[in-house]
This record gives sequence, structure tokens and C-alpha cells, in this order.
Amino acid sequence: MDVVAVDDDAAGLALLRLVMESAGHRVRTSVDVTGGLRLLAEGTPPAVVVTDLLMGARRDGGYRLISKIRADPAHDRVAVVALTGVTSVEDLERARAAGADACLPKPFDITEFLAILVAVSSARSTSADG
Repeated sequence: MDVVAVDDDAAGLALLRLVMESAGHRVRTSVDVTGGLRLLAEGTPPAVVVTDLLMGARRDGGYRLISKIRADPAHDRVAVVALTGVTSVEDLERARAAGADACLPKPFDITEFLAILVAVSSARSTSADG
């Protein structure tokens, strides 16, 4: 499956890429929202976008990215998985309200994360067909 991963932590982004590529996924990465949106606009949209929530100077980059994805009808089939080191109920609810299909706290269980990627991609694709 094609995945775009966005995280301003280079080490975390490298780990995400390694985990997903080890599972056979094709991964493109960006360290910021602008780059993530550029990757979404290039070629065929990915099946899933994985984004950190707290990016950028205002620490709201992931929320902004999710909102922009959901505002674009061309990305109806793109599932979004939000990752965060902050696990407050408010942050997770805000991510879901922005349009995240799943939210996981960091650190995450790799097996669970990979299963969620497949599940949200399948669910988003099926719901977009209806």
C-alpha cells in the first residue's frame, strides 16, 4: 500500500518508514505539512497518511494537515492515522473531529499500528465507494 508519513521529528520519521517498508508498504515522507501536502498532490493519492499531530511552531501541524486532506474531495479515499506523544482526551477528540480515521499514542505497538493501517485504508476505500 502507498503511504505518506509526515513528522517533524526526523528520527521518528525514519523509524516510521522502516516499520512500514519492512511490512511491504511504499512510503514517501515529509518533515512538514507543506511537504506532506505536496506529496499528496503528486501522482496517485496514497491509501493512508500517517501524521504526527504536534508539528510546527504552533504545534498544530497535524491537525491542519488532517483538515486540509478532509476538505479536498480528491482525497475522500485517503485514510488518516494520527500519532501523538500527548494522549489527552481533548487532543484525541480534536484529531477525530478534524477527520482522523484512527489516533494512536506514541510509542505504539508495531503489530497494532500495521493492522490499523490496513483496516482504515480498507474502511475508507469502501465508504468512498458508497
